[in-house]
Amino acid sequence: METKKVLIYRNELLPSTETFILSQTNALRRFRPIFGGLQRVNSGLELAPHPVLTLCESESWTEKVRKRAFLRTGRSRRLTQAVAAQRAQIIHAHFAVDAGAALPVAKRLQMPLIATLHGYDVTCSEETLRRWPTTRAYLRRKSGILEYATLFLCVSEHVRQSAISLGFPKHKLRIHRIGVELHDDDGHEPHRDARTVLFAGRLVEKKGCIHLIHAMSRVQKVIPEARLVVVGTRPLRDDLEREATLRCRGTLFLGHQSGVAVKQWMQRARVLAAPSIKARNGDSEGLPTVLCEAQAEGLPVITFATGGVTEALPADRHGSLPKTGDVENLAGEIIRLMTDDQAWCRASDAGKKFMKSYFDLAVQTQILEDIYDEVIARHRV
Repeated sequence: METKKVLIYRNELLPSTETFILSQTNALRRFRPIFGGLQRVNSGLELAPHPVLTLCESESWTEKVRKRAFLRTGRSRRLTQAVAAQRAQIIHAHFAVDAGAALPVAKRLQMPLIATLHGYDVTCSEETLRRWPTTRAYLRRKSGILEYATLFLCVSEHVRQSAISLGFPKHKLRIHRIGVELHDDDGHEPHRDARTVLFAGRLVEKKGCIHLIHAMSRVQKVIPEARLVVVGTRPLRDDLEREATLRCRGTLFLGHQSGVAVKQWMQRARVLAAPSIKARNGDSEGLPTVLCEAQAEGLPVITFATGGVTEALPADRHGSLPKTGDVENLAGEIIRLMTDDQAWCRASDAGKKFMKSYFDLAVQTQILEDIYDEVIARHRV
């Protein structure tokens, strides 16, 4: 019996912040994954041992012209032939924008196409999406994507509703959580630093780190020894560091850290704060994987009650979440979980149970492979 194959498509393979895509890919059991995209990313995630197909092989001027031509015309004999040679049965694009680039290849090879919608691709304003060649290509091909793609997998109900508002066909939208890797609970809670509040994520507007810095200035008035540890990359790092210097003491900016290092901080911190907001360009969270990863480690999380963010938390936590931009109550919730051991234990236990029930990576990936089989069978009819 021939091994079933899936082409995992992402324009850039694969940014270091997108471990959720690699984790899902590595969890596949019945399908052999092949990565495809426009180009590899400098200092990106290690994709071995999976095969990798790219349109461009370098950052040379010639290759940049090749990429622009492909985005404009959808034609590349080299990429199309490389994909055909792998004999994959389905293309799974991550983000609607990337489905736009993959569409011409899928149509030329008559391959079924599905796409996972993660957030920015259905929440950013059209004005924002017109700024880059990849997103302009997506806007030009959007009607074709909506017609040709079999399914759009939404990481949250918030993403599904956003897609509906943009004209995505309801019957092609299905909620599917990626999930996170769970581990057996041996009953031993790691030693935690009662002073540490952790932030982990890209330093962009929608992640709301500026609000956390303002909240920490209030937290330190009640808990002077409290400190904020920020794990994340630019573009706003310089601005945030300046604000932290003015507002609160002892903030550590660690820059990009490996997945192992982030997990170690999750096992060490007292709480993880992720006060995400809707950015001025419309960009908002689909469902932040970091919230799931933290809860899987027994680390309580604190967020604003924003969009798809609340869908990553147990329902009994929703009532205590501060409203978007409410720094005072954000600080109060941090203080509560740092000083009330019973509240901390309840939040920790509830988070772990919620992850086990709804975000088990192995279970969610089995569901994904069933979706692959369903779409392939429908495409053959």
